[in-house]
Amino acid sequence: MPTSIPSADPLITHDESESSGLTVLDTDIGGGPDDFVALVIAARLIPDLLVVTADEVGGLRARLARRVLDSLGRGDVEVIEGIDLGHRRLFLPDPGQTVPAYVLPGVEELEDRRHELADALYERIVNTEGPVCWVGCGPMSNLTALLLATPEVAEQITVWQTGGWLDHHYDLEASEHNLHTDTLAAGLALRILPTPRLVLADHTHHREIRVTTDWTLIHALDSDTAPDWARLLSAHVHRWIARGHHGFCLHAPLTLSVALGQPFVVFAPAHVRIGDDARLYRDPYGRPTRVSNTVDYSGFVTWVSELLSW
Repeated sequence: MPTSIPSADPLITHDESESSGLTVLDTDIGGGPDDFVALVIAARLIPDLLVVTADEVGGLRARLARRVLDSLGRGDVEVIEGIDLGHRRLFLPDPGQTVPAYVLPGVEELEDRRHELADALYERIVNTEGPVCWVGCGPMSNLTALLLATPEVAEQITVWQTGGWLDHHYDLEASEHNLHTDTLAAGLALRILPTPRLVLADHTHHREIRVTTDWTLIHALDSDTAPDWARLLSAHVHRWIARGHHGFCLHAPLTLSVALGQPFVVFAPAHVRIGDDARLYRDPYGRPTRVSNTVDYSGFVTWVSELLSW
C-alpha cells in the first residue's frame, strides 16, 4: 500500500521525467548494495549513460563500477572518478583488496581536482543533444562541484536526488546520510538548483523495500546458473550482511525509477528550509522543492525483481 506525507499542494506525477537523453548516475557504489542494484538496472535500460562515483575511495568505487558495467556488456559507458571525501569505512572491499590510506589533499590540489571533475562533466553535458537527467544516489559533492564551476547548467539538467528527512526523522541529531556526508555540498546544491527533486528517506527507509536474505531475489542471485554480474552482486550483498547488517533498502533504485519515467513515486511541491547541517524542515518561506509524497511499493518491488532476472 502506498504511504504518503500529507500535503495540501497538488501532486506531481512521473510524467515530467526527462530520461530520453543523457542520464548521469552519481553513485557511491561499494557501500550499501542498493547502489549496485541501481547500476545494474541503469546499465540494462539506459542507452546514453554516464557514471560518476560519489564519495570516492581512492578510485575503488570507479573500478567496481567499471567491473559491473563490463560484466553487463556496457563497455561503452564512461565512468568518471568523483571526489574523494576520505570515508574509507563506507566501502566494502573484495577479499584481499586493500583500501588505500587517505591522504588529505592541500587546498590547491583539492580545488584542481574539483575543476577537473567539473570540466569532464560539463564537456559531456554541453555536447549532449536533448535533456540531461542527473540521478543522485550518494553525497552531492560531485554535483556541487559542477554547479559552482558552471552554474548555468542548473537550468539545463533535471536532478533527482536520494536523501533528506522531512517529516519522519530516523535521527533527530543529524541530517540524512547522503546530505550529512557532505553537508556543505548538499546545502549549496539544494540552494542553487531552481527546483530540487528529492526522493526522501521518509519513503526509502521502508520495510516494504528492505531486502533481506529470505527474499527470492537473493536466492536467485546465489544460483549456480547466475551470470557474472549477478554473482558479483550476490557476493557484495553477503559481505554487507557479514558486516552486521540485516538487509538493505532499495533507496537508489527507487530514485532511478523516477528518472526512468516509472509511476511508482508521486511528488508534491513543498517549501523547504535547509539547516546549516543540511537537515530539512517544512517552512512557508523555504526553498521551492519537489518531494516524494506517495510510493507504490508493491509495483516497484515487482519492477526491480523483473529487471534483476535473466
